[in-house]
Amino acid sequence: MSEGGKEITMKRGAAKARRGERAGAGIPWSSVVGEHLKQPGFRAAYAERLMVHQVAVAVRAMRERAGLTQAQLAEKIGSSQPSVARLERGSGPQAPQFETLQRIARALGKRIRLVFAEDDDAQGPTVEVEGFPAAGVD
Repeated sequence: MSEGGKEITMKRGAAKARRGERAGAGIPWSSVVGEHLKQPGFRAAYAERLMVHQVAVAVRAMRERAGLTQAQLAEKIGSSQPSVARLERGSGPQAPQFETLQRIARALGKRIRLVFAEDDDAQGPTVEVEGFPAAGVD
């Protein structure tokens, strides 16, 4: 399976796991993911995709709450509307650059607070926005 295929599968898988859906033929999705999460490479890739998704959800929610279009946010941060759309879809292979997130935060009247948490705290959200439910964690 290609890297791109893994990303799509992992995105769909994360959504299924949050909704409690099954992976197919009566197999609970959580048991499939649970087995794969034992593999360090898969676990790292899954965590990265989850963070990209949570950043995307958070940025879109903050932008919408601010009453801005993607084009308006792009103008405020010195970027393009398609770039903001890609970020909000979480379609990039990696999390957005910290500098980009800082520009977004300033444009939306927010600040970024970076926290280094214990690795065993995998149950909590990776991305949090004050005043919003945890991004991508239903």
